[in-house]
Formats: sequence, C-alpha cells, structure tokens
Amino acid sequence: MREFGEEQFKTCWQKTEVIREYERMLYTFGDMTLPYIFVAEHEAYPDRTLVRRGIVYIQKPNIVVPGQSHGPAFKDGFEHSDALPADAVYVMRSMGLPYSEITNKQQAHDEIEYGRLQVVIDQLNETLREHEDTDTGLVKGLMAGPDISLMRYALGLMLKSAPENVRQFFDHIRRQHGESIRPDETITDEDIKRLFG
Repeated sequence: MREFGEEQFKTCWQKTEVIREYERMLYTFGDMTLPYIFVAEHEAYPDRTLVRRGIVYIQKPNIVVPGQSHGPAFKDGFEHSDALPADAVYVMRSMGLPYSEITNKQQAHDEIEYGRLQVVIDQLNETLREHEDTDTGLVKGLMAGPDISLMRYALGLMLKSAPENVRQFFDHIRRQHGESIRPDETITDEDIKRLFG
C-alpha cells in the first residue's frame, strides 16, 4: 500500500458526500449493521464509475463516564485509520462518543459501471427508492480512500443519534432503579452525578 498521509486523508474526507443515509437512529443497546453502496469516479476514465457494496458494523457501544471516553475505534476494513489527523482524534474524544469498535466488510468485488458518476448515483438512488430501502447508505467519495468516506458516514450517524441514545440510556438506568420518567424531562448534571457518583 502506498504512503498515505494526513493531507490525502483530509482530501478524501472533504470530498465525501452522503447522498442517502440510514434513516433510523442508531441503537445504543445493541450491535448495528449499516449496509452501504460507495461510488467514486474512475481515476482514469471519467465515463466510468466504481461501485462498492458492503456493510459497516458498529459493535454495541460501551457507555463511558464523561471524562473517560475514548471514542470509536476503526478496525478491520479501515486501512487508512492511522492517517486520521491528530486534531480529529482529539475532537472525536472530546465529543464524548462512547467507545465502540467499527469494522467495514466489503460484500463483493468492486464493479465498474459504464456511465458518468452523477448518472450512476441517480440510478442507484432511484433503485433504493423503488425498493423502499431505508437501511442502505449511498456514499460518494474518491477511489483513493473509500474507507475514509465510510468513516465519515459512520461518525455522522453516531453524532446524529448521540443525544437520543444518551436519553435512552438514562431512561433505561432510571427504570432499573424504579424511578418514573416524565415525557418532558431532560437530563441534568445532577442526574449524571447521582447515577455515576
């Protein structure tokens, strides 16, 4: 594998576009599977498009007390995760995302579709819509770093789901303690201190 540094990582990250995403919230108390279709313009032929299908697996997150969070860990299938810029690692940890292992498994060999990138995206998007597929993400990126685009996709879904996941977690803990929960309640600093000491 060729040398891959922070600048290349940032370029792949910035060129990522989520065309269609998993439509439900990620679930705190169980493992998640996120099927995806990744598309990129062929590096040598602009009238051809690379199409890759696979699944991102997010291991059941471990809720960690604030101040002890290490964020998600990208494992198998994320070969460029070591090029993640240091400032991005710091930001991910400071966001307080729970630790969970994330892996990426390609389901089949890459396909080359004849057609410009936007035409292929439109066709795939229409097929997903016709089949009422709300689970499969459609992600556009660069051939140099599809795993980086999938990192961005997975992190985006985790961030979007985090507030509701935290609320569910506290609801779960309070139910275990036999405490009632009102629909209009919010989580307070006092709740966190009481639950975690």
